[in-house]
Amino acid sequence: MATFQEFIQQNEDRDGIRCSWNLWPSSRLEATRLVVPVSCLYTPLKERPDLPPVQYEPVLCSRANCKAVLNPL
Repeated sequence: MATFQEFIQQNEDRDGIRCSWNLWPSSRLEATRLVVPVSCLYTPLKERPDLPPVQYEPVLCSRANCKAVLNPL
């Protein structure tokens, strides 16, 4: 059995997400008693070798002053 620290590290390596807590508060009372805020840190540029490459050109916004690109994921 892995330790809790190893479990957190495995999840972060797999998903690129790190949370400040392993459980969400189940009630408003529990949420008000938290000392550390519930939050997640997401790594959007994390390389994932298991994802297939996108087989088409990027989809760009059609407005002239917008530089947005559609996220294929």
